[in-house]
Amino acid sequence: MERLFPYVIDDKRWAAANGYGRGIRERRDELARSDPNRRYFDRLAEDRKAAAVTALNGPTAEGLEADIPGMGRVGHSDQGCVSDAQRVLYSDLRAWYRARKVTDALDRSAMAMVAGDPRLVPVTRQWAACMREGGHPYDMPQEARDRFARRLEAGEFTTARAEAACAQSSGLGATVRKMSRAHREELESHHRTEVEDRAVLEHAALSRARDIVRRG
Repeated sequence: MERLFPYVIDDKRWAAANGYGRGIRERRDELARSDPNRRYFDRLAEDRKAAAVTALNGPTAEGLEADIPGMGRVGHSDQGCVSDAQRVLYSDLRAWYRARKVTDALDRSAMAMVAGDPRLVPVTRQWAACMREGGHPYDMPQEARDRFARRLEAGEFTTARAEAACAQSSGLGATVRKMSRAHREELESHHRTEVEDRAVLEHAALSRARDIVRRG
């Protein structure tokens, strides 16, 4: 849900079907618990678990580096199964790691910029007034999300539908989307190399992945 609606739910049909997405997260968690790789790992002895983690991720966080906006430098091993697989798909592993880490961080940075944009204040107040008229006393969408997202509680779907309706009628949803695009474009302009590298590397990787699937 956080990726679809990082600030406010503004899709009434989605809200009616999913509320605050708790059911989606529970199904995702259940799939993760039943994943055969996870079950295999959980059955390993502790020393074998450590060996498996090393085999998967490499022995040390060395070989790959990226300077993340607002976070500083991060690193990862250029060895291990994950890096080997990504090297096959993307060819230039170092460029892929840097491009992925930087561009993923741009999404988080854009969300933070939207949340802190003073132009969001008046339209959020309009949204809150709409919610109060319907009997939902929330000043910000995050308050409702914090209440319902992680636990079963009566009123989840009613509140989510009201949030979406008020997001549309107040213009909050449209404002957030417009700000998100503007802030994302601003950030991308400062990291054009990584944005373009990721697009090129992903396009080439798609062809390689298709070849791998065809070969079986």
